[in-house]
Amino acid sequence: MPGVNDRRRPLPTVAGLLLALVLVLIAIGIRQTFTSRVSGGNDLYPRWAAGCAWLTRGVDPYSIEATLDVQRGIYGRPALPSEDKVAFAYPIYVVLVTWPLCLTADFATVHAVAMTALILCLILSAILARGAVGWRPRGWLWMWCLVWIVVIYPNARMVLLGQLAGVVSVLLIGGLAAIRHGRDEVAGVALALATIKPQMAILIVPWLLFWGIFQGRLRLLYSFMISLALLVAVPMIWLPTWPAGWLEQLRAYPSYTDFGSAAWILTTYFLRTPPAVEGLLTLGLVMWLGIEAWKGRRQAFEPMLWGASLSLVLTHFVAPRTATTHFSALLVPLFLLFRIGQYGNERRGAWFIAALMPLIAVAGWAIFLLTVRGRFESALNYIPIPLALLISLVLVRSRWRSVVGETP
Repeated sequence: MPGVNDRRRPLPTVAGLLLALVLVLIAIGIRQTFTSRVSGGNDLYPRWAAGCAWLTRGVDPYSIEATLDVQRGIYGRPALPSEDKVAFAYPIYVVLVTWPLCLTADFATVHAVAMTALILCLILSAILARGAVGWRPRGWLWMWCLVWIVVIYPNARMVLLGQLAGVVSVLLIGGLAAIRHGRDEVAGVALALATIKPQMAILIVPWLLFWGIFQGRLRLLYSFMISLALLVAVPMIWLPTWPAGWLEQLRAYPSYTDFGSAAWILTTYFLRTPPAVEGLLTLGLVMWLGIEAWKGRRQAFEPMLWGASLSLVLTHFVAPRTATTHFSALLVPLFLLFRIGQYGNERRGAWFIAALMPLIAVAGWAIFLLTVRGRFESALNYIPIPLALLISLVLVRSRWRSVVGETP
């Protein structure tokens, strides 16, 4: 009826306005109680300061001038040889994400807005991952899960530091959800944008594109390639040298960072093995994923999710560098395990998952607090979650086939 429809139309608008109001109030609260009193957001500051300098003053964000400005903003002086150079080591098109933060010069406000946005990103990532994986928890378990996702150590650290990994997680998981619903053009754009942090996209994007080719879903490939080409080429109109500047920053990046991949931490760092051992382990893991990609190239979407989850987990073992703040993208394999856990006995599985969540949260924070060195987390924080997920995926592979009805 026309009258009923007219009354319903304002509801999404009202809900959107209420959400915007809540987010504004959260940002104001964070600024007043935290960011205006505690210095932080060191992962955000270089992207904000150097990116805004380019947008507003035309300063090359990869230049020594921009890097020194960032160092003075963080350290109050140029960085010492032993310190993080806090350089702008992102592709230039990261400004598509950060430009709204250039509307103010007050970093306390910038940091508060970014923290609020990253909390929203965590919730959106969870919603998208639940839809992509097909996990359908009951309302009470879902609310419990959302709270847990925000407070666990890796995600809380990501929010506090203002790490753009939260945005990348939304893009990667959103791309996966779009593929599930046949929105391949949207998925291609999302996956291209996710390359603002290539180390997070280094395996999952090739996996999905490879799978899409053999599924005859070429729009996914075309959308990704066109989007990435535009992201690279358009900024060159104003800064033709940006790819060379970015590659130079990438080359220097390992010289002032403490940890590499999880494979490096397990072998070179903990076991003190020769570098060749890490190389062989990395090569073996990449070959394993390649074999799985070939075997799963003609699988339907849901059976393919096991391999996609594997690629997200192995990313932390083979990318040149990983970080605990990147773990938010691991919601996909985590929710896959949760779905398997509830298969066959939904109620018992739900209570098991609900009881497991606080144990994981306490363990994560305990490892950090017991091993933290000054303001720096230890290498031990990088291993438990990826390793536990990797082992779990291997153990539940046949179970997943039963869940999705795939014939082995």
